[in-house]
Amino acid sequence: MKGLVLSVFSILIFIACQSDKADFTAQIDGVDNNAKVYLSKLGKNNQPVPIDTVEVMNGQFTLDLEEGEPQQLNMFTIEGVSSNLFFVNEDEPLEAVLYKDSLRSSRISGGKHNELLMTYMDTLKASANAMNKLGQDMRQAMMDQNRETYMSLRKEQEALQDQDVAFRKEMAESNPNSIVAALALSDLMSSKKLPNSEIKSIYNSFSDEVKDHTLGKLLAQNIAKMSKTDIGAKVEMFEAPTPEGDMLSLKDAMGELTLIDFWASWCKPCRIENPNVVSVYNDYKDKGFSIISVSLDKKKSSWKKAIKDDNMDWYHISNLQYWNEPIAKEWGVRSIPATFLIDESGVIVAKNLRGNALRQKVDEILGEG
Repeated sequence: MKGLVLSVFSILIFIACQSDKADFTAQIDGVDNNAKVYLSKLGKNNQPVPIDTVEVMNGQFTLDLEEGEPQQLNMFTIEGVSSNLFFVNEDEPLEAVLYKDSLRSSRISGGKHNELLMTYMDTLKASANAMNKLGQDMRQAMMDQNRETYMSLRKEQEALQDQDVAFRKEMAESNPNSIVAALALSDLMSSKKLPNSEIKSIYNSFSDEVKDHTLGKLLAQNIAKMSKTDIGAKVEMFEAPTPEGDMLSLKDAMGELTLIDFWASWCKPCRIENPNVVSVYNDYKDKGFSIISVSLDKKKSSWKKAIKDDNMDWYHISNLQYWNEPIAKEWGVRSIPATFLIDESGVIVAKNLRGNALRQKVDEILGEG
């Protein structure tokens, strides 16, 4: 009987130990005592939800992790430290060595999902650094008026972009049971470098746990919105205020062929592309080509100035709500510039055409043959 009691007691101790919350212990130098550490989790609509606040003491702090959803995605920020750092709740304690001047270069150990997340973030950081270096070299080549060097560097840039997409795709396809796969797929959706059919196929391969995750559900919503803007889909009408304050609908702005252009005055790639769009518009506006630009600006003055400065002499609307622009959210726009070419019946015939590709498509439809 005594043996039975001891066995039951041992089992109860084991269960109690298993049900304890995992904790997160970190070391960081150069941060003042009592500096606040703010812990959040990923909530609906990809927004952080505060969980806890602790203080740094003698270069250390410990976070008690709540028993949230499986593979809960957390984020913490530290008072006086720029940037933030993500990690995944695991069934074991996590340890971190943090760097004040480069928080995202820090190391988190403990658990397979965090190891995968570290690998993912390290690779993306290396890719971003290489891309920044190429960008600097390309700008210098332009200043030196060295076209040959510039074109060579541009090819390297395109190859690096393809490599980056391939890495994210491999990460998403090879880890269907990890939330890191959902992060990679979310990034791929934002890049607009992968066909919608492949995005859907990869998502469908995910485990139920990943699909039921907060991020998995957000992905499902974005994929559903993405389907509304597939080539061949008929668009829903929308309306918003013009710079003058009047309401304008897509229906009233449509021509025989219409470009729906999501942009903003603060978006450098948008501003770089605008002269090309202006050129195409001026050449085909008398043949039925129309443009309605939906701005993700916040300030009307900046919006109106950019329209004037870039000679964008076509229809413009905006609710001036930045990334909360209702039309952009409904269309699943997660990065700009984003463009959709629709025919006179409102069917999407092309998406995200840049440079000469836009001119070729417009000429194919409206040209004299």
